[in-house]
Amino acid sequence: MEQEKISQDPAACGDKKTETSYGKFNSAEDLLKAYAALESEFTKRSQRLRELEAASSVAEKANEVDAFIKKYPIAERYKDELNEEIAVSADAEKSYEGALLNVLSRKVKTADEMAKDENVISKVLNDEENKDYVINGYLDRIRKNSSYKSLPKGGAIPVAPSYRPRSIKEAGEIAKKILERM
Repeated sequence: MEQEKISQDPAACGDKKTETSYGKFNSAEDLLKAYAALESEFTKRSQRLRELEAASSVAEKANEVDAFIKKYPIAERYKDELNEEIAVSADAEKSYEGALLNVLSRKVKTADEMAKDENVISKVLNDEENKDYVINGYLDRIRKNSSYKSLPKGGAIPVAPSYRPRSIKEAGEIAKKILERM
């Protein structure tokens, strides 16, 4: 039995010529050419697969963004800032809501800040409804105030003896009575 094992092992038999088998290929050169062609094809397929995966992830990302915009329509107005926020912040990429909150926190202004903003002032003053509101409010205030009495009823000029105050105190009292009548 040992003898059979020794005779079957080509490396052990020095006098026998050993032939290398290349399977269906005739020579090592043919095998090397086939390997290079196979490697080239594999590289092309891998690149194509990466392109398809990237396109798929872009499509998935677009679907996610569309769903997010449907959920929060205000995000459409701030789409560019939202994209910048997601690109800058690693945390925001995990959460579109977080990115939107960051963008809106920079955009929202208090009433006092908006009252000083030139764009807001211009928009308010150029709006016809606002103009009507301001004018009507002004006219209502004028109508509610009683006008000053310049002439008594009937239009006659009152005749009274002229009286000249003798002190500042008397002049003050006369002025007070005149103002109370108005």
